[in-house]
Amino acid sequence: MPPTQPLEAAVAADRKMKMNDATTRILLYYAPLSFPCGAQSTCCGPVGQTEDELRGYVAELSRSFPDVPVTLIDTSQKLRLPRDGAALKLISSFGRSVCPIFAVNGDVISMGPPAMPELLALLRDKLQSKV
Repeated sequence: MPPTQPLEAAVAADRKMKMNDATTRILLYYAPLSFPCGAQSTCCGPVGQTEDELRGYVAELSRSFPDVPVTLIDTSQKLRLPRDGAALKLISSFGRSVCPIFAVNGDVISMGPPAMPELLALLRDKLQSKV
């Protein structure tokens, strides 16, 4: 049975595709939601993205760019060079609070929670330059 939710569809699509092929794709690096000082702490808030946020991003990207696969990459797992080099540098410099990071292939387009209209315009420009 095919996945019905955008998040599950993106994960399933990623499993089917080889990450070293030449297919142009949108990479969405995310940090799973965590509470560094504890869920009830008042010193700092949560870090990372919720599943609802990720579903929203994937749905909007899939709607706006139906021919471009969206690949979700969990930054709490081991990242791979060369695919993740640019994102790895950002995370090493600023920590996982820099997520989400949006990239086309290895080129970072946006970091941090996006203003969706701006992100879509940047992605559109980048994807058109790949054609």
